[in-house]
Amino acid sequence: MAAVLFTTGAAFAQYPPATYPPQSPPAYPQPYPPPYPNPDQADDAKCRSWGLVPGTRAYSDCRMTLDQNRPAPPPPYPYPNPPPPWRPGPPPIPNEISDRDAANYCEKAARTAPAYPIVKLAAKIVTPGREKVVKLSFNVIKPGAKPGFWNVECRFRGGKMTSFSGPR
Repeated sequence: MAAVLFTTGAAFAQYPPATYPPQSPPAYPQPYPPPYPNPDQADDAKCRSWGLVPGTRAYSDCRMTLDQNRPAPPPPYPYPNPPPPWRPGPPPIPNEISDRDAANYCEKAARTAPAYPIVKLAAKIVTPGREKVVKLSFNVIKPGAKPGFWNVECRFRGGKMTSFSGPR
């Protein structure tokens, strides 16, 4: 145990003790500005540093070589025309109705004027597609106190009920 404490103490001995309150970080030197503001001045200084004198063929060859080896500046924008500023588009046109809402509207329409007294809703089928079809089947009491079924079909297109049919 003592060896562990000694090792731990030695490991943390390299860090200076913390000061409270914390001091501001040390000021780092700012990067130096480039020595030459444009590439022509840099090329001139490089060719002169090699001992070439302006006006000689060697000096002009040096400047031409440096100019040809310089990468081309990037284009101002990668597309021929910048895109227009973003604007929200028109609100979507409500041309669809959910399956649940279609089934509820169909059931409500069927219960307003049933052909027979309704006992309960027995089955509900919604067929999605361009024209949504809802088929309902009700347990009903037919004349003569016989139990039976009354089937109803509703069609929806463009968010509205287009047809309602059921045998009478």
